[in-house]
Amino acid sequence: MPIYLPYVLLIVFLGICALLYDNQKSVTIKRRAIFASISVFFIFFAFRGFILSDWIIYYKYFQNCNWYDVTEYKIGSELHWEPGFTILNIICKSIYNNYFFLQFIVCIIDTVLLLNFFRKYIKNIPLALMLYITFEGLVISTNLLRNSIAICIFLNSLTYIKERKPIHYFSLCLLALSFHTSSLVYFPLYFFFHKKANKWLYLGIFIACNIIYLGHISVFLTIASILGIDQQFAMRVKAYTEVFNESTGISIGYLERLMTGILVFLYYNKLEDIRKKNAIIINGLIGYFVMYFFLSEFSVMSKRFATLFAYGYWIIWIDLIKCFAIRNNKRLFECFIFIYCVFRMIGSAYLPDFQYDNLIFGIKSYQERLYIHNKTFKEP
Repeated sequence: MPIYLPYVLLIVFLGICALLYDNQKSVTIKRRAIFASISVFFIFFAFRGFILSDWIIYYKYFQNCNWYDVTEYKIGSELHWEPGFTILNIICKSIYNNYFFLQFIVCIIDTVLLLNFFRKYIKNIPLALMLYITFEGLVISTNLLRNSIAICIFLNSLTYIKERKPIHYFSLCLLALSFHTSSLVYFPLYFFFHKKANKWLYLGIFIACNIIYLGHISVFLTIASILGIDQQFAMRVKAYTEVFNESTGISIGYLERLMTGILVFLYYNKLEDIRKKNAIIINGLIGYFVMYFFLSEFSVMSKRFATLFAYGYWIIWIDLIKCFAIRNNKRLFECFIFIYCVFRMIGSAYLPDFQYDNLIFGIKSYQERLYIHNKTFKEP
């Protein structure tokens, strides 16, 4: 069986539920489509086995963590992780000392927070879940136990930026920070993320992102040079980019981001009309582009930080459907979304680490999955 098949089947199922929701007038059928999509989504991720790679370190941490790790935590520590996540590990261990119970609880937290966020912006939940999985959600829900909770907490804090409630917003950001230090990025957003970005400013930022990406311009080395940082530091940064940078250039993924950026510019005013006085979604997409393209010299870092703002994709691709005045064009775009989501899954979930198994039907052991991972990614 192809490794990508379970993920493609999940996308197809969510696509069918989204189609039922969109084309049925019956409230009962709509509710059933939503219930079915959420149920399958939850079972797929909550009962998964050892998928991708971060479970290797999370499994070991779960076995060994204790209350001492909470007091010893420092930002950047590789031995003691954020106190919120450590406390969650300890509580789960005290209830049921099994790593998969931790995964189950994290999935409950993520799913509840994610659905609460979607309900504020989107009616077609199955479509939103399909786009979520396609655009970074697959990695969020399988690989990023700490970061997933932090991201989902942040998603629920966005409403307080709009409502200008700093105590509520910063409290949730602090809670997110207790699960992952990358949440520091969220704190300054309160001061400008609610402000409408000028259409031409958006275009200027998007063009700059593409120039930096295609021109292989090293932002960090340029800044280091301007600030007069010593040559030794500059050489370390250069070496790091040479080691960790993947090839950048024209690819399917780049063309998809280019198309998205262009469509958003063309329909900028309509997108704002759909969500009046709510610039947070478009600003999220701008944040995604900036993080992905400006940090492209650090492949892992660019993807991880771009994921913090991936929510812009999930909402805007649905809003773009509403921008097409002609019904046939709207249908064609919906078909494109579905086909692209399927092919993106095929292109993403092909490595052995993606091999899916589920606790309900039986999973490979820790040693088996570790062997597969090491055989795939480590030199003999």
